[in-house]
Amino acid sequence: MQIFKVDPKRPQPDVVDKAARILQLGGIVVYPTETLYGLGANIMDTESTQKVFDIKGRKEDKPISIVFRDLGQAEKYAVFNENSRRLAELFMPGPITLILPAKINLGEIFGGDRIAVRISSNRVVQAILEKTRFPITATSANLSGKTDPVSAKDSIEQIGEKVDVVLDSGECEYGRPSTVVDVTGGRVEVVREGVIPRKRIVSFLKAGANRQK
Repeated sequence: MQIFKVDPKRPQPDVVDKAARILQLGGIVVYPTETLYGLGANIMDTESTQKVFDIKGRKEDKPISIVFRDLGQAEKYAVFNENSRRLAELFMPGPITLILPAKINLGEIFGGDRIAVRISSNRVVQAILEKTRFPITATSANLSGKTDPVSAKDSIEQIGEKVDVVLDSGECEYGRPSTVVDVTGGRVEVVREGVIPRKRIVSFLKAGANRQK
């Protein structure tokens, strides 16, 4: 395991290059987001994504989310309807995860015909995704069911010996999970309340529906 200190506002290009290279070679990288530290692997590399489950001790019937560079990249993998697009335009990049119909079935570990989309506002992961040009896994960098990784130290203590690189940019901005919203059915459902309060999601969608009447 290699640990690199990284500036959260101006990520060092050499550190970003090293992390991107490890991901391209099938390695596993712990990286910061605005919510918690994430455990990253190339989503198109089956062996790497399997490592993520093994490292976390996560059940394979619990799909993991994906972090994308931007909305344009996400649209290549997921179907956005009116509600999900409005949510994305307001809250992304930011602490929200949208469960959407999948355009590309990436297998059951990612939800099969559904896909969980993240677009992070953190400059470090944005820089990595700009370099790799492929999306990466966005599950939290901890053992399943254990303490949320608010800092790189939290991740190192739990899974450090099992990963290739840890990018340490200090504590995460929010230190809480993203809010997860399922937009695959006829109605929008907040399945996990995180940084963004449930009532804010509901109020926003209700206001939009009223404007259309």
